[in-house]
Parts: sequence; structure tokens; C-alpha cells
Amino acid sequence: MKAITTGVFHVPVDNQAPDSNDMINIYFKNPSSKTLKANFVVEFSAPGVPAGVQNPEISSPAFGNWTVNVLPQHTLLIVVTGPSSPPAFGTWRFTFWGDIDRNEKKNKLSVEVIAGRIFGSGPDLAFNNAGATFPHALFVDAEIEKTGPSIPVPPGGIISV
Repeated sequence: MKAITTGVFHVPVDNQAPDSNDMINIYFKNPSSKTLKANFVVEFSAPGVPAGVQNPEISSPAFGNWTVNVLPQHTLLIVVTGPSSPPAFGTWRFTFWGDIDRNEKKNKLSVEVIAGRIFGSGPDLAFNNAGATFPHALFVDAEIEKTGPSIPVPPGGIISV
């Protein structure tokens, strides 16, 4: 199945000293006049593994994929946190498919993935991390094999890996 992905990227501990990266935001924008749907998988590998040692990967959800419906002319924010400390620290990959592709067309969703430092109680970011920011134009094409059920993102829009 055709998809788009960030590719693998690392979110460092520190953002703008003394602040740490504590969340990743996914923004979906629907410029069309109809509800659009996207499916996605979040992959994470924990930090702190010595060089030359292979690190197991965690997929979220464990079986299947997340799904979201974005209303016409709306933006949807999904917050992602990981099991490390700070919660965004580690190696990540986000893969999306559905009503989305690399070209930002009028009838397709746009997506952006941004790691950073939470502002207050969130979900807004006080600082984004320039090295862990993926506007739609930086995504690359991918081929994936869809397995398992499509699971709606939990109410409140927060995913913990």
C-alpha cells in the first residue's frame, strides 16, 4: 500500500537549554469540503543503547494502526508521548496513508510532525526542535503492508507509546 513517512529520526533530550523535548505533536489539516480519513503507525526505539547493539522497536498501536477523521476546513492535533524520560526522547518514525499523499492537493490531508517542549499544561509547544520538525513537504513515499485493525485515536487525542 502506498504511504508517506517521516523516515527514522532522533529526538534529543534537550531542546533549548534548560528545556527538554517532552512531546510530539501531529497536525492534520483538511482543506477540502468533505471529511477526510488518515491511518498511521507510530514506531519508537528507546534511547541509551550502546553503539553496535540492535534496539527493539515498539509500534503504536501494538497491532493494527491508528485512524483519524478530519472534518472539512478543520485542523486536528494529536499528541504523542513515549516511555522514555523526557517523553519525546528516542528514535521515531511516523507513517501515514489514506486520504493523504506527498502532494498537498485540495482534496487531500496535509500533515506535520513536530517534537518540542510543552507550554504550560499543553498541548501547545513553547519551543519546537528544528531537527525534529517534519512539515508535509519533507515526507517521503513509502510502501507498507497494512496489518491488523484500524483503531480510532483515543478521546482527547493523546497517544502514549
